[in-house]
Amino acid sequence: MLATTSLLVLFVLLLTNCKPKSDSDDETLLLLAVAASKICANSAYTGTTVVNSTATLDTNTDCITGMTSSMSADLPAWIRNNFKCAVGSVSGSNYVFRSQNIPNNKSYYFGSTSPRYEALGSGQKAAGTNQISSQCLVYTIPSSPAAKSGTLTGTQSGYASVGITVNGLAIFNNAAAAPDTLSTEAQTFDQYNGHPQNSGVYHHHSQPLNVSNNNSNLIGVLIDGFALYGRDCTNASNVTTTPTIGSGLDSNHGHITTTQHFSVATYHYHYTSDPTAGIPTLIGSYFYGTPGTVSN
Repeated sequence: MLATTSLLVLFVLLLTNCKPKSDSDDETLLLLAVAASKICANSAYTGTTVVNSTATLDTNTDCITGMTSSMSADLPAWIRNNFKCAVGSVSGSNYVFRSQNIPNNKSYYFGSTSPRYEALGSGQKAAGTNQISSQCLVYTIPSSPAAKSGTLTGTQSGYASVGITVNGLAIFNNAAAAPDTLSTEAQTFDQYNGHPQNSGVYHHHSQPLNVSNNNSNLIGVLIDGFALYGRDCTNASNVTTTPTIGSGLDSNHGHITTTQHFSVATYHYHYTSDPTAGIPTLIGSYFYGTPGTVSN
């Protein structure tokens, strides 16, 4: 990636230094910028770009065949031992995840000609003509998260994703695209509670049934660096409770306790009923900490 990016940068410099800048130069630079932004979708990072019509599951990795599933040794155990179907690494004071964002569960949204196709559940309806497509999501997440002082950052602030699941998928906030409400949009979820938006980004607003089923499983991490769990909370003493907003959880869906992965009490989020969405969601309207960045 570094070598290829360096060549792109060099080419840009040559273009800008060799002749006067024009509108066509602007277009060239824009195309190069787009190419650079998509460079994670190659074999050095996320593996062979997934094509729906030929997508199959690699039973060795439990990810789509050809996708890279790798977590670097310097990541903490709670990430290294639980995350897959993405490439995870440490960069300075951040965790970095690169993901094609292709689910390892079957879905209606692979399209009817795909080996990974599965009909919608009873009573569900299609999200228009939306279909899953390979992405280039890059998450930069603080490795030492802390509560944000002052005004909290909204989860509806234009982020490409508000978190990543343990199987490499985008987490979306507790709102739907206007004029829908999320409780209405839930009618378009596939049998694993996911669906793609109009540019093919498959995502979960609600419980990802491929990794959690109303229990205390680790679901993922939000972009402010705090872990996300299922509806139940199992602490370090193996005591399980089911907290809710106003009864153990704050309005952000979180609280401070020990967990299966953290022996020292730390803030973390839970999947729970959300008053804004009208259905249970993975996150409320605000981040507890300072969010990192997500690009696609």
